[in-house]
Amino acid sequence: MSEVHHAIDAIWRIEQGKLIAGLARFTRDLSLAEELAQDALLSALEQWPRTGIPEKPGAWLMTAAKNRAIDKARKAKLAQGKHMEIGRERDAEQEIALEALEDALDDPVGDDLLRLIFVSCHPVLSTDARTALTLRLISGLTTEEIARGFLQSEPTIAQRIVRAKRTLAEKRIPFEIPHEAELTQRLASVLEVIYLTFNEGYSATQGDDWMRPQLCEEALRLGRILCGLMPEESEVFGLTALMEIQASRIEARTGPSGEPILLLDQNRALWDQLLIRRGLAALARAETLSSELGRYGLQAAIAACHARAREAAQTDWARIASLYDALAALEGSPVVELNRAVAHSMVEGPQAGLDLVDALIGEEALKTYHLLPSVRGDFLFKLGRLTEAEAEFRRAASLTQNAREKSLLLERAAACRH
Repeated sequence: MSEVHHAIDAIWRIEQGKLIAGLARFTRDLSLAEELAQDALLSALEQWPRTGIPEKPGAWLMTAAKNRAIDKARKAKLAQGKHMEIGRERDAEQEIALEALEDALDDPVGDDLLRLIFVSCHPVLSTDARTALTLRLISGLTTEEIARGFLQSEPTIAQRIVRAKRTLAEKRIPFEIPHEAELTQRLASVLEVIYLTFNEGYSATQGDDWMRPQLCEEALRLGRILCGLMPEESEVFGLTALMEIQASRIEARTGPSGEPILLLDQNRALWDQLLIRRGLAALARAETLSSELGRYGLQAAIAACHARAREAAQTDWARIASLYDALAALEGSPVVELNRAVAHSMVEGPQAGLDLVDALIGEEALKTYHLLPSVRGDFLFKLGRLTEAEAEFRRAASLTQNAREKSLLLERAAACRH
């Protein structure tokens, strides 16, 4: 690929979401908006290698898409004129419509992008459909890239996206930011999609690689966009802070052969200090906006405790345990309780952690969750109950679908015999 084509690809990644958002606001049709945006991209691919990349490539793409949209509207008007007599009143209405299109496409794109995010994450869609549609429209990932990221077949992802757009059209979902009464529910849906996308990239549930950094990058980009579009929402900054801080560890999370390195064993000199500073700044903003942090803000505060510790031994585990207590009271999630057990074990010892974990054994949501036996195995190992620990590590290895994690767990099981 030529240097110009690489530049066009990078520009497209940045501008695609804004372009589709501006077009969809008027057309009210995501498929048509995508088609018009693709037409603009084709024009760029044809012209920019000859003329050079324009000073404002985003504006150039929007103008090209706008001209294509107006051209389509005028052709539709002419086609209609061949089949029926159009009076002056009808002509006037259509001219007004064309002018409205031009005006709409000249408006700032900030609100349009926010609308598109909320439409892509509408609760009428399944979580899988929301995730695929968001990554396709906002992040500009190809269907192939989304399929590879989530270890799904390309036809499956393509069908999911098509069905999502069809559902939005059939349900006549308005292309708008929700009214205040719906905003909390809809924002929760948006944040959930971004959070799930980041988590799948950070700790892949399946496959040969422990991480898929591209998914982390796309989720983080969405979080940053949302911070700019919703500067008064504490949880938006809480989630972005969490992702910034977690992402800072990516380079330290795997060894030379791709093997996982757990948090307390990581070389903290490899942590990205710029991302940590950005995360701490976003957390400070979240704390300024709300006297009580939500689920994402609390998790960000926990991540910040690790980020502030230069060495693992300096970690403020008492503070982390307290934050997990608050998170557990807010959510009541078995997974949060499992993490809370780990935090309390670091303050009160492995037996305290084991007692908390044993209370979770009957939880239906954790029956096939590999981290339950993994954490329990760790506590048993620290207590010197090696035979029991080995059995737990082997059980955890049988439950995970990630090859790297399975190898790590089997290594820990083998270590129980030495």
